Amino acid sequence: WLKLSTVQSTWGPRETVTHREQLSEAEGSMAPPFRAVLAVTLLGAVFGQETKKPIVTTDLIHGTGELLYDIYSAVYNKLLVHHVEKHSKTVREAITPMIPEDPMAEICSKVGVDKQQLLKHMDSAASLASSASEQAQAHGSRVYQMLSQVTTAIIDGFERILPSHRGVIKRSPGDLLMFCFWVVAVLYVTLKVGIFFAKIAWAMFIFSLKWLCCCGCCGLLGSRKSPPGKKIR
Repeated sequence: WLKLSTVQSTWGPRETVTHREQLSEAEGSMAPPFRAVLAVTLLGAVFGQETKKPIVTTDLIHGTGELLYDIYSAVYNKLLVHHVEKHSKTVREAITPMIPEDPMAEICSKVGVDKQQLLKHMDSAASLASSASEQAQAHGSRVYQMLSQVTTAIIDGFERILPSHRGVIKRSPGDLLMFCFWVVAVLYVTLKVGIFFAKIAWAMFIFSLKWLCCCGCCGLLGSRKSPPGKKIR
């Protein structure tokens, strides 16, 4: 029993260690190909889900507005600012004596209205305008949220049908409307150009057909003419 236990104690751990070493060597030999396949799969997934840049956005309108303002500012600073600064003081000095110290009181006295009462009505009108503006902003925000939800649903459906064009439409109502206008404009121009060239091709075809018919008729009449020197009774 002592010999058997000694043999098991001497050979058992060695066999276990040898088996583990074989498994680790097999895993090490299989690790590089597996890692390469995993890397290729991940890269394919990343590049397959790559989003494209939007074709047209509302930045076009904002950029155009900024460009026009910069052009106006440059023209004003280069050509008009000198004349405005030169003549503005003269115009102000000429107009200032004509304006009364309290224009509102002067107008109220002429019309026959109390100035304080008019100021109260103006304050109430300003408060009503402020409350109306707040309500309009609240309604506008709700409408914008609803339009944003509809826009998101439309763009999700578009990207579900055409996953290769993911990201072409920016996710906002204005950008979606701009994209629709752009598509309609491109289709309209393409249709007009196609109709123009189709008309040219049709005109060339009709001209060629007429020319062939004319030449064929002239050749047929020439072949039916009598030979020279032969009289026709």
